[in-house]
Amino acid sequence: MSIELLAPVGSFEALKAAVQNGADAVYLGGKLFSARQYAKNFDDDELIEAVNYCHIRGVKVFVTVNTLVSNKELVELGKYLAFLYNIDVDAIIVQDLGVAKFIREYFPNFELHASTQMFVHNFEGVKLLEAMGFKRVVLAREMSKEEIFKVKKNTQLDIEVFVHGALCISYSGQCLMSSMIGGRSGNRGRCAQPCRKQYTLIDMDRGKKIKNNLGDYLLSPRDLNTLENLNEILDTGIKSLKIEGRMKRPEYVATVVKAYRKAIDQYMLYKSRPQIDSKTLKDVKQMFNRRFTKGYILGEVGKNIMSFEKPSNRGIKIGKVIDYDKNKKRVKIKLEDYLSKGDGLEIWSKDNHKGAIVENIFQKGQKKNTANPGEVIEINFKHSVFKDSFVYKTSDVALLKEAKESYERKDKNIPLYGKFKGKLGSKIELCIWDEDGNYIHEKGDIVVQKALKTATKKERIYEQISKLGKTPYQLKKLEIELDESVAIPIGEINGLRRKAIERLNKLRQNHNNRKLIDLERFQKKMESLFNNKKLEKTKDVRISVSVNNIKQLKAVLNFDIDRIYYSDFSTIEEALKIAKTYNKSLFLAFSRITEDEELKSIKKKINMLTNMDGILASNLGVLNIMKDFKNLNIVTDFSFNVFNNGAIEFLKDMNVDEITLSLELTLKQIREIIKRADTLCEVIIHGSLPLMISKYCPVSTFVSDGKKHCGACKKTQFGLKDQLGIVFPIISDENCKIQILNAQKLCLIEHIKELIDSKITNFRIQFMLEDEEEVKNTLKAYLEAIENTLKGKRIESKTIKSFINKMKEEGITKGHFFRGVM
Repeated sequence: MSIELLAPVGSFEALKAAVQNGADAVYLGGKLFSARQYAKNFDDDELIEAVNYCHIRGVKVFVTVNTLVSNKELVELGKYLAFLYNIDVDAIIVQDLGVAKFIREYFPNFELHASTQMFVHNFEGVKLLEAMGFKRVVLAREMSKEEIFKVKKNTQLDIEVFVHGALCISYSGQCLMSSMIGGRSGNRGRCAQPCRKQYTLIDMDRGKKIKNNLGDYLLSPRDLNTLENLNEILDTGIKSLKIEGRMKRPEYVATVVKAYRKAIDQYMLYKSRPQIDSKTLKDVKQMFNRRFTKGYILGEVGKNIMSFEKPSNRGIKIGKVIDYDKNKKRVKIKLEDYLSKGDGLEIWSKDNHKGAIVENIFQKGQKKNTANPGEVIEINFKHSVFKDSFVYKTSDVALLKEAKESYERKDKNIPLYGKFKGKLGSKIELCIWDEDGNYIHEKGDIVVQKALKTATKKERIYEQISKLGKTPYQLKKLEIELDESVAIPIGEINGLRRKAIERLNKLRQNHNNRKLIDLERFQKKMESLFNNKKLEKTKDVRISVSVNNIKQLKAVLNFDIDRIYYSDFSTIEEALKIAKTYNKSLFLAFSRITEDEELKSIKKKINMLTNMDGILASNLGVLNIMKDFKNLNIVTDFSFNVFNNGAIEFLKDMNVDEITLSLELTLKQIREIIKRADTLCEVIIHGSLPLMISKYCPVSTFVSDGKKHCGACKKTQFGLKDQLGIVFPIISDENCKIQILNAQKLCLIEHIKELIDSKITNFRIQFMLEDEEEVKNTLKAYLEAIENTLKGKRIESKTIKSFINKMKEEGITKGHFFRGVM
């Protein structure tokens, strides 16, 4: 059983830190198409150097191309992928289905990994990716080890899971909060982390704040740490353990990789729970922590995964404030742990957290460089603090030095074996080989001569061949065949060694033995990316409506609409009866998160529903089970993040009939996609847009003391109020996955003409919390606006004006239709 330790790399120094501390593989981003655009990342020259550095040392390199890519970027993407292929990158990590389609078509031999941004959270999704030629899938962080075990048992795909580092509160790839609030899209690598801001839980029905003694950061998770329970994860049979942290400093990478290397090696030796020494545990905590959680993977839920008090590094508690001298601006501390000059400190005083670097330590009037547990010391501190405030060490200068030395002062030792021949009258020969099967045979330039004075000894030959100083190699064994009384110039031996090592380096660098792509020919091939066949466009406009319950369903039945998406699975049979009475087309809308047991029960029920027209698929797993229902129309929801025509081609291969486009596209981008598409595309033009979906429920935590399926959200409407006073409503599905909705509704009624002129023919109006009257008023206004536009009339009727005024009073957004995302 081979277990891979996969390390995050945001700079070349971090790459060295990972490799020298035991990583088997690294993942990193270039300057393009990477989901960590605020990391330093690697330019093309650095990528070449990184691949060579890693491959020589037996480490794989995976490059992240895990953002959504627009049509106009696809040519640039193609050039970039060709470059990565030619420099021997081992695998590409992708989110965008269009990018996956592109790679399978143009680079069929490139190993493809499904990013966690694909939010694969069920076995059916894994099966689909396996059928589409993926080699590996990074499972959603929300999956338990039991679920992962079931997946691994039934697939040939490599399974990769996160075991350490920062957690997203939303399912990855399904968060639009940063995008919709500030235009910085997480799906484009520029998340502004609104989950790390302060929020207040509000009872929206009564306008009251919910009592909270835990802290103000209601959406900020702790950091994942599975170090002491790693055996439970490894017992599932997964291939790769992934550490998060491409934005972290190299010393963090060194320390965490070293710790997990120890744990994996212990597991491989004893097949039991690793016994991690206290220093290692402390070092990992000291490097960075928001408090730790074992995460969903090991069964922790609710408040046990949350860092309510502080959204950033909290360090390690090392003491308590005894006194503060306002005149001297000096704080007196009773230490519980070691402190050194240069360490970073933070003092938690009531509602304030103030920090400083320790410039001097004073004890009894004397300056010191270090202080020990139990001692009372003073340090300069410009912020006023209170007695009994806790003191935390947020950085440790000695630990940082130790971590830095781990990758600066040494190189990885790769065992080499060799055979040297020095035969009179023949050229000297050197054969060297490594444990990976790489073999080099090199001959010298001169013929071995009889010694005139001093003969060359075997010991001297061994000494020269083993001089591998600035290389990662270590000579383990050298067999020497040497005739008696011969003389071989030392320079000739050294030159032979150098040539052999250079050839070995090249052999190890070329890890995948690929035939290089002719970039000029590839460029010509790129000129035609999509099929010339286009959809025969219809001039008819079709209206779909999304409803959540029977009341909303009844409210839409008397309107001239083409399709109804219905999301309440518990009342689907009743909904179908009602819809068919009015001769309406009804589709079952799946929850975005559908775990395997839920998929089984839904599949069973669909078999019994003979009069359903189709389904609105929410994830890859749903799409996979629908291949058994040939009679149902399949529409994919916005959750598929369709951002380009390549993604449409991917889904068309899955027999999808219609595709909802990404909520992050501009009108111009939508126009370009529709112009090239040969599949119907739907665009959401009105409604409350979900900003994130989460397994964590703040309502359960703060209203029902963590009780599962508490039902509180069914009786009361709750929301999260930010520091600007804006309230974001919270809704929940039947399995207690919560969605946070945008405070302002998307409303494009004033732009109907522009939408129709852009050849958009399929519109969706999405209802969430609206009552029957609001549903009717909304539909009436939109249908009238569309009808007037198609007839060439202005849309300024009394009905429409009244609706627009009401919407603007409540607050509306135009989404990304006219601004786009970063």
